Amino acid sequence: MVAFHLNEKGTPQGGVISPLLANIYLHPLDELMTERGHRITRYADDFVICCKSQKGAERVLKSVTKFLEQELGLIVHPEKTKIVDNLKESFVFLGHEFKKGYWVKPSDKALMKFKSNVKDITRRNRTVNIERLVKDKLNPYLRGWGNYFGHWHVKKLFLKFDSWIRRRLRAVQLRSWRKIRKLHRELRRRKWEGELPQLRMFAWRSSSSPPVHYALPNEWFREIGLVFLVDIYNEHHPQRG
Repeated sequence: MVAFHLNEKGTPQGGVISPLLANIYLHPLDELMTERGHRITRYADDFVICCKSQKGAERVLKSVTKFLEQELGLIVHPEKTKIVDNLKESFVFLGHEFKKGYWVKPSDKALMKFKSNVKDITRRNRTVNIERLVKDKLNPYLRGWGNYFGHWHVKKLFLKFDSWIRRRLRAVQLRSWRKIRKLHRELRRRKWEGELPQLRMFAWRSSSSPPVHYALPNEWFREIGLVFLVDIYNEHHPQRG
């Protein structure tokens, strides 16, 4: 795993054109690794080179560092560049954590970012049309994230996130209804047989209560077109279902 930067001012980091320029500038590195029979996986300026032995990895690291610094004018960050034995330790690449052996999952940072973005989309301090929110903002994000990480064994994780997302949307709907009579109306429409509840419409705990689940069941979210992450997982793993 190698990290580096240009030693002169260039395109701003994070700019739209940065990945394209990195791909063009680092193409000679791809060619060099291919010529030497090394397997390199690279996206823009992040890459991993696979080697068969510790000594081989040390030689490759030394030669790649020399090539990047002397031929391409880059500076390699020693603290971000390391040799990893993937049978004994984990490493993170492009948001994926490659655990010991062959297990891969979203990195902790990727999971935190996902939850932060979903919270931002489903903020509970505003009144919204929840169907429009789902269609225009939430679904595109869930599709992209789910397809990016759905290739791995993440069914339990996706089920957990699906449940959490539905709870957040229930909280958003309660906030949008504002008045408890609207919840009561929905319960009566769905033939609720118990006593009509008295609960705080703006409280997070209310979103997990049985009456709210009855008024806004999982099937309702499918009716309004919410993307379920577990469905994306099943599309990638039809044999598991």
